[in-house]
Amino acid sequence: MDEKGQANIEFLFCIIISIMILISIIPYLNQNIDSNINTINNLEGRILLNQLANDINQVNSNMYGFSKYIQLPDKIENNSYLITIKTTEIILEYKNKKGKTNINPINIINSNNESLIEIKLYNGAKYKISKELVNNSQKNIINQSSILINQIIE
Repeated sequence: MDEKGQANIEFLFCIIISIMILISIIPYLNQNIDSNINTINNLEGRILLNQLANDINQVNSNMYGFSKYIQLPDKIENNSYLITIKTTEIILEYKNKKGKTNINPINIINSNNESLIEIKLYNGAKYKISKELVNNSQKNIINQSSILINQIIE
């Protein structure tokens, strides 16, 4: 075999190995692309969760009577959503997706000073988050620090 023939065989062998490598990498690249798209899609919800957690933690870390107003966006990625605030976490649900973020432990109350397990916030609504001091002699609660979240109707 002459040198040109051997060079052609080596070149063909290199092309076959390159094609095999590309075929094995394509599923990995496709998974990375899908992961990046999901990250971008969830960014708007993640930003909302983090901002809400910061607002609640800020109110909770201030003195009694401190309050903050928040306006929730109408939609996230053109979808309606629901936010559930529990004593240690906030959950965002939309488009069959669920996101969570932790908050400092809080006692959630309603306007009658009754403790709640959770409270739901709805898209597009305006809310007042305030820190209250609860006294309830019937339940032996004295000076309990609590968070009250009221929807503001305009």
